[in-house]
Amino acid sequence: MVLEGIKAAFRRKEKNEYFISFRELWKATNKFDEKNVIGIGGFGKVYLGTLKSGTKVAVKRRKKHSYQGEREFQVETGLVPSLSHPNVVSLFGYCDTNDEMILVYEYMKEGTLKSHLYGSDRLSPVSWDWEQRLLVSVGAAKGLNYLHTRSPNGIIHRDIKSDNILLDENLCAKIGDFGLLRTGPEMNQTHVITRAMGTPGYVDLEYWRTQQLTVKSDVFSFGAVLLEVLCGRPVIDNRLPAEKANLVCWGQKMLEEGKVEQIVDEKIIGTIHPHNLTMFGNVVLKCLAEERAERPTMEEVLKDLEWELECVRATASANSSTEPAAEDESDDDVSSQPIISQGQGRALKRSEGKIYKRTPDFDHH
Repeated sequence: MVLEGIKAAFRRKEKNEYFISFRELWKATNKFDEKNVIGIGGFGKVYLGTLKSGTKVAVKRRKKHSYQGEREFQVETGLVPSLSHPNVVSLFGYCDTNDEMILVYEYMKEGTLKSHLYGSDRLSPVSWDWEQRLLVSVGAAKGLNYLHTRSPNGIIHRDIKSDNILLDENLCAKIGDFGLLRTGPEMNQTHVITRAMGTPGYVDLEYWRTQQLTVKSDVFSFGAVLLEVLCGRPVIDNRLPAEKANLVCWGQKMLEEGKVEQIVDEKIIGTIHPHNLTMFGNVVLKCLAEERAERPTMEEVLKDLEWELECVRATASANSSTEPAAEDESDDDVSSQPIISQGQGRALKRSEGKIYKRTPDFDHH
């Protein structure tokens, strides 16, 4: 339960295991200089900091007198320290001296998945090819699957979106922003009753209607993210005609009608084998199923995405080492997909990032 995690956090503070002094963070961020602000969220501002060892970190400072920020701080310090996975952003420590509540995470140099797909206030979108988009999707799926299988009850993120999938210097995807984390249902229960929370456009509609939360709510949100990866546009865009403004509603309808090629991001249109597009579209549709019982687990989603990534790589490898196909050979022939060697699977390691361990360079006094 969340309460048990909060109590554990206070026990850790007594041992100074994760506690970092305000003085250390004051120095690391150059007195919380506005020039070092790299993001602003519901919790507060995020600063780029540099520790005494030279390690760069993301320092999240709570807005003053924010009850929501206080609750998020308790959740993150209670549950996140127990998490350790190459595709989950690492918590280095925290500070709750006087009226301050500060969280210190590993610095993700390449920002958010959202900024790379269709830009942000700070960055312009990039022209990722289909393989890179799949690689990022696989990394994010690994992180979310870890949360769901971390314990018998699982951990539910509750706010999966492209803004909360972060990228390190190697463009490895990691799940971040844990303020809405919630432990899953007890073994004799099927769901948790809780007020629906999350970001419009990503929230599981069944969860919204019933207030019944399960890991399948995250699966729905991840399906919305996969649509962003495919289409290269926001989940809500009111600049578009009403029938296209909501990406999940529009994209789901187009996929069900077999029109996947008509919704592909224009930056990569024509570069993906039709069979690969169909495979990916089917994964998206399964994630967005209206009834949560019909949705796959994240483990199943991960396996499907890994398979598609291997198919794409095998196809590219085969095309680079063989003569061009005869003119009368159909591009839609599924049998033309090459058999994947065992060695291809090893390349999937690129979708995993580093696991950061705490270093003894913090000032605890």
